[in-house]
Amino acid sequence: MGHRLKGVLTLQDSAEPTTILNHNDDLIFHPVYSPKTHALVSIECVEKRENMPKFSNRGFKTSANVKETINDLLIKSGFIKENFDTILAFRNMSWCGIQGIENLSSSCFKGIFTADRANSSRINQSNETVSTKRDLFKIPGFYPIFEVVPGLTLLQLSDSWSKAANQLANDVINYNVPPIAIICGHRNVGKSTFARYLLNNLLNVCPKVAYIESDVGQSEFTPPGSISLNILDSPIFGPPFTHIQRPYRSYYVGNNTPRDDPDYYLDCLRELVTVYRRDIACGPSFGMHADDETQRVPLILNTHGWLKGMGYDLFLNILGFAKPTHLFQFYSSINSYQNLPPFPTSVLSPPNEDPPEVALVEAIDPSNISTKYTAADHRTLALLSYFYSTPAMLSKQENTKWWQFDKPLTHHSPWCLDWTKGLTKGVFVFFNDVPWSQLLYALNGSIVGLVGDILDADESREIVDQPEPSRSSQEINIPPRYFPCPEYSPPAPSEYSFLGLAIIRSIDPAAHTFHILTPLSYVELQKTCLIVKGSLDFPTCFMLDHINHISTGVCGVPWKRVPYMNFEAGEGVGNSAQRVRRRSKNKE
Repeated sequence: MGHRLKGVLTLQDSAEPTTILNHNDDLIFHPVYSPKTHALVSIECVEKRENMPKFSNRGFKTSANVKETINDLLIKSGFIKENFDTILAFRNMSWCGIQGIENLSSSCFKGIFTADRANSSRINQSNETVSTKRDLFKIPGFYPIFEVVPGLTLLQLSDSWSKAANQLANDVINYNVPPIAIICGHRNVGKSTFARYLLNNLLNVCPKVAYIESDVGQSEFTPPGSISLNILDSPIFGPPFTHIQRPYRSYYVGNNTPRDDPDYYLDCLRELVTVYRRDIACGPSFGMHADDETQRVPLILNTHGWLKGMGYDLFLNILGFAKPTHLFQFYSSINSYQNLPPFPTSVLSPPNEDPPEVALVEAIDPSNISTKYTAADHRTLALLSYFYSTPAMLSKQENTKWWQFDKPLTHHSPWCLDWTKGLTKGVFVFFNDVPWSQLLYALNGSIVGLVGDILDADESREIVDQPEPSRSSQEINIPPRYFPCPEYSPPAPSEYSFLGLAIIRSIDPAAHTFHILTPLSYVELQKTCLIVKGSLDFPTCFMLDHINHISTGVCGVPWKRVPYMNFEAGEGVGNSAQRVRRRSKNKE
């Protein structure tokens, strides 16, 4: 994935050494995730570089006891005498809880982290060497593959990837300002994979890298429906759902596509680029005023794959205000329809500005892309990972569960959010015209975005008045402040930021309280001043109880008494929401 891991040197002063590891060096373990939902990650031994910068990328630093254990294993195995170039040490990481995602009811993700040993044994019953190799590794969660397995593909990268990434890494030192790299191309060409590769490669020469994700449908570090600016200081070895992080700044768009409100989408992205230039590229806390060029923080901006019609116009707008120094354009020699049209002159030769360096990057071979899991499946994975995560995942605390899949969401105790006290700015509903009388019905059982104020608490701001509904003096229910769109503009990106997602599990109108489920901490929840209802789909598995058998109901309640759900398939007109598909079948 483009990152070089620098190990601990061994000591070989005597023929029969008692100490092999240099105990003065830090031995760091890095979490690696390689599920079947994506092409498998490979680890290779590469030529040693003496002049590599020494950055303390975050990982798990080993204790003295672990070092002693590894030291004893090296002595007993005799590997040192065989003059291997590299020795890899693996540790059990089942304590993080990610494998529990396979146990969710009605989940299509069963076995994504587990090797199918039964089928593999039948294929290789006569291969004793393979069985012997497999028996050497009995670490839970680690399944080495020694033969071809149907349905599994290896991540194979072209030479154009390494050439482009190395050129950007060299330019980080040579440029007077941190470079801004934009990745562009159609869907399913490898943009997100290349963005991770580029990020890991830059972390070889930079202590920190900034990353803006503009693809609201396939976000890298935040849940779907949002765009964010992230600051990374450690390499990432795994697909997006394994590294959900707290962003530096984020905005909630509320949909898997910017089609329904392109202006707000561009306003949010423009603000993220402004924040990067103001706070990070030129911010003193990130070392821009220091003499050491290696403290510079470059930016990677990954664009969406919708590059026809309105999508192409959005892409050109992004190029206009981002002003990239490097442009990585994907091309395919197999499928020419995936290639971008020629860039306009305003992009390649902007007036009074240096033109960006354009590098062509070869698209991933379609045979290496898994067709079993769709984009909707990957969004479900991201939502599952987000809502079942624990605070320990954000802090990367070792030997503590990062995901708690053994406890269904239906068993979680919800937070109580009083909309008369906690929602000082009210409720926004995107993309739908919901009457005031139907607001609570629309919010109940839906995924919403929690939004906070980024301005100082003592800074005054004008609040737009809105008409109050006519109510009798005996009515005790106080509805939340409601700002329907498009009558009211969405929350301004310069004033509000996205905190996280929440599920409104139930509503108590008499107590004017939302009962919400969210992985956010109490401190973060206190920052919430408004909620936004978008159009994110609510996965069915969130409403099920995977501890008990699905046929019995939910949490001991029979199916006939479970609200909003039916075990039988719906029939007739109106049994499901209508989906509008705007994809053309004709290839240009």
